[in-house]
Amino acid sequence: MTTSFLASRDPARATVQTHPDIGDPDLLYLLGEILRPRLDAPQASALRLRLLRSGFPWQALVELSLAQGVLLPVIWALTTRALSPPIPRALARDRHVSVRLQQVYAVHLAHRRRQERQFGELLGIFAQAGISPLLLKGIRYLAEPTGDWREARTMGDFDMLVRADDAGRATAALMSAGYRQAESAAPYRAPHHLPPLDHPDHPMALELHVDALIPAAQFVLKSSQLWAVATRTELHGFHVLPPAWHALHGLLHHQLQDRGHALRKLCFKGLWEWSMLASDFTPDDWRAMRDHMNATGALDVLDSWSLLSNRLFGLEAPWLADVSVRARHHADLTLRRAFDPYWKRRTAQLADELRVSFARETLAAKYEVSAADVSLAHFGRNLMELAQRHRAGMLRRLTGCSR
Repeated sequence: MTTSFLASRDPARATVQTHPDIGDPDLLYLLGEILRPRLDAPQASALRLRLLRSGFPWQALVELSLAQGVLLPVIWALTTRALSPPIPRALARDRHVSVRLQQVYAVHLAHRRRQERQFGELLGIFAQAGISPLLLKGIRYLAEPTGDWREARTMGDFDMLVRADDAGRATAALMSAGYRQAESAAPYRAPHHLPPLDHPDHPMALELHVDALIPAAQFVLKSSQLWAVATRTELHGFHVLPPAWHALHGLLHHQLQDRGHALRKLCFKGLWEWSMLASDFTPDDWRAMRDHMNATGALDVLDSWSLLSNRLFGLEAPWLADVSVRARHHADLTLRRAFDPYWKRRTAQLADELRVSFARETLAAKYEVSAADVSLAHFGRNLMELAQRHRAGMLRRLTGCSR
């Protein structure tokens, strides 16, 4: 059981905007079984026999896991659930798939220790400035106990929400501590967060958010609602969300902000994270989520997402039998489109990105004018800025690969 997977590739950074073709649908569903929130003894035994059979395609499983952004969670699951194949004495250890995967995970843990040091320094900077940020997305798990599945959740940057009145002081404090805004060929414009900040001694870029979601998604969840349910930790002074609301923010980020719902785009990593969190939801948590999404007219977004989590990861929700026909159709279509050819999915995403980028509402928010005042000059200005920002990586932008 050997694999040619290169441990030097960073699974946290080897991401694509449009996932590569899924050659074997059965392998994707097997990936979901490995990553289920819970496995009982009979399920684990059956899965172990399947993985250990002669000729099992470990290389294909590794490549699919990497492409879907879940290689590290897969390694964690294989290890903690005793699913990794044993190492024969006759085989050189460094060639065996179990050894290679553990080497990759060791690199990840070393990177995570650097993230933790940076996180600790950031908390000190904010404490000295008298600011208590709310931790969003992956950085929230640096505040969690290590050793469980959260340890395997990768992130591309740090996301922290600060109140709009604190944004200026927060930026000044960070700049005084050595953080700098990355150079850009065009002005950086984002309606919900400030330009990313880098530090020469630390691995992660920092995005300071003044809103948790872009304006187009705030009809479902406003930052004020997140602040209202967040709690402040006594020891470190930062704010965190209850797990259900943290999960809901992640869902809305994938499905509304990144337009996964509109594009019927399968976000395997996001669904896995939701499944792990939602497996511990109480009946009150589920009721709060459904009531909130129903009140905002976005219940189908939650229902389709939960159906996908059930089909891929076996997540049980108490109301899945009652979801609408529209939500079921959406989930079915999302799964079918996941197996469409790459060129078809990439073309659809590029067309959607251009349509949204040049929408009147987008330009109004970007250039701080009313929708009625958007003119051809704004369209031209947006075109020039996009060309400047992506000119060095236009091919990567078109093909969808970020490496």
